[in-house]
Amino acid sequence: MDLSKLTPADAAVTLRGLERRYRGLFTGVGDDETPDDVAHRRVDGWSAIDHVVAAARAIGAADRSLAKVLTLDTPSLDPADVVPASRPHPMAPTGTVHERLSELGYEATALADRIGGASAREWAREGVVADEPPRTITALDVVRAAIDAGIGHLDAARKVLAAAVARPPDPQR
Repeated sequence: MDLSKLTPADAAVTLRGLERRYRGLFTGVGDDETPDDVAHRRVDGWSAIDHVVAAARAIGAADRSLAKVLTLDTPSLDPADVVPASRPHPMAPTGTVHERLSELGYEATALADRIGGASAREWAREGVVADEPPRTITALDVVRAAIDAGIGHLDAARKVLAAAVARPPDPQR
């Protein structure tokens, strides 16, 4: 996905709609099953609820990183907070789909609010990703990474749910 033209205002709108878009995935997923039944079925190592949790964590991490970039001079940023490959897989998330979607909504709204509070000149502020070799990213790069994670996990959850609904439940779960 090309995010090079994504503005902060567009990002905020996207973030505010993420919870609704994820909730839409779970509407009518199975005639004889609840969303919670289907959400935990793994396809290629991931379940739909794993993707919801991964998106929430990525967006929350981006919010923390953006706060640093907007308030500190050239802060050091943890690669796990801004580099998708550095993020751990959420193993066996707890709670219901509703709880995890609410958490996603909370994180997305917090980041959208932070974006709304930043002035136009702040989007060029920079942080240093502490990986090898260290590299510099802007506040806008942090926001774009959050959108990439949110939409990427949304698409992946959609595919996992489609495959999970088509297969019978695992009796071992």
